[in-house]
Amino acid sequence: MNRDFHQSIFTPDNYTPRVSRRAVLRGLGATLVLPWLESVAWATPAATPGIEGPPRRFAAIAFGNGVWPKDWWAKGEGPAMEFGKTLSPLATVRDDVIVLDGLRQDEKLAMRHGYYFTAFLSGGNPQRESISSAITVDQVLAQEFGQHTIVPSLALGIEPVRPGIVNGAPSVYQASISWSAPSTPVPIEVSPRLAFDRLFDIQSLKADQSVLDYVLGQSKSLRTRLAPYDREKLDQYMDSIREIEKRIAMATSDAPKTGWQPTLKQPDLPRPGETLPEDRREHMKLMMDILVLGFQMDKTRIASLVLHQDFSDMTFEFLDGVAKSGVHGISHHQDNLKNIVQYQIINQFHVEMFTYLIQRMKQVKEGEGTLLDHSMLMFGSSLMDGNSHDVDRVPLVLAGRGGGTLRTGRALSYEKDEDRRLCNLHLSILHYMGLKTDKFGNSTKPLPGLL
Repeated sequence: MNRDFHQSIFTPDNYTPRVSRRAVLRGLGATLVLPWLESVAWATPAATPGIEGPPRRFAAIAFGNGVWPKDWWAKGEGPAMEFGKTLSPLATVRDDVIVLDGLRQDEKLAMRHGYYFTAFLSGGNPQRESISSAITVDQVLAQEFGQHTIVPSLALGIEPVRPGIVNGAPSVYQASISWSAPSTPVPIEVSPRLAFDRLFDIQSLKADQSVLDYVLGQSKSLRTRLAPYDREKLDQYMDSIREIEKRIAMATSDAPKTGWQPTLKQPDLPRPGETLPEDRREHMKLMMDILVLGFQMDKTRIASLVLHQDFSDMTFEFLDGVAKSGVHGISHHQDNLKNIVQYQIINQFHVEMFTYLIQRMKQVKEGEGTLLDHSMLMFGSSLMDGNSHDVDRVPLVLAGRGGGTLRTGRALSYEKDEDRRLCNLHLSILHYMGLKTDKFGNSTKPLPGLL
């Protein structure tokens, strides 16, 4: 036990009005950050119901900086469906996708460079003065259905979030597509090992249980020192900790599971190494493999994956024809043919990675169908051309049949529709996943034509 536990938290001897008023509960070598409590003026030093059979899953896969528009297109349906150069990898899975064209982001985001990405799944209007966006569609689903799995949602990435301000906007806006509340981005996991352990390391979960038991006990002492308004905040926070306890109990229970059973009981993927993969392609594939495994074993039903962020310095020199330059700079092609060629190659690589994910999910047999049949994947970027920052058209592909709620093998254009808001798609996703609600973001109606 930490001998400084009581002194660092529960006694006013450490009152220091010049430091942050964030308080923590410490014990057994762990720290839990509490919500902001006005009456705590000291601090420590910085240190799917109703659905029979397999459940429905949802994953959003995004990349920053848009695409070269002239090569991103599809038309037709079924065997006659055609693809532009960038989308050509989808030809091998044409029966499993819907290519959407013409949906737009909120016009308030036009030319607000650095704000589009974080609004991709929310339609929110991020603020400049403080970190404030909007809850995203994946997190609405996680809050509704996450109680049934050990991990409510999995937020994965390839590059870590940079601290501070980038181009006048909080850097988290260019990195996070999943937000559980307007001021709360979901932490992105870029380590394959840590992502794997979060889903499958039962021993660590048992250790976490010991920490939570200790911290919950100590919180009772803290509560007596709080003002009534802060007690309410603390109670809400501790309720969330108890939810974690329930999930740990679920993960470590020996009781047999009733009803639908996952097709896999133990991971068939080796535990990844400690270091990040140097090979970018392998890093992306490994994160996708972990995502698929989490879905297959029903450890989570909601996920997001950021292949690269906006303002990213990620390089793709391992692709033929691409120089060792940051992808963000390449996307600002200024109609330079050399830059456009590299931009398109990188775009096509992302589509190849998405195709890999589709094929992996299609290989997993589940009931009378596949894991892909019972899932809905959303893939794309938050703007069209990275050079012009065009948010009037958003490049999007859906994959999977969502448990029979989507009719795939088609290209759909909404370009001539009067109401073509991206949030109408989000509203439809909520409906198809089994959550009935009248509105999401700035939506006006469900997106027509998907069935």
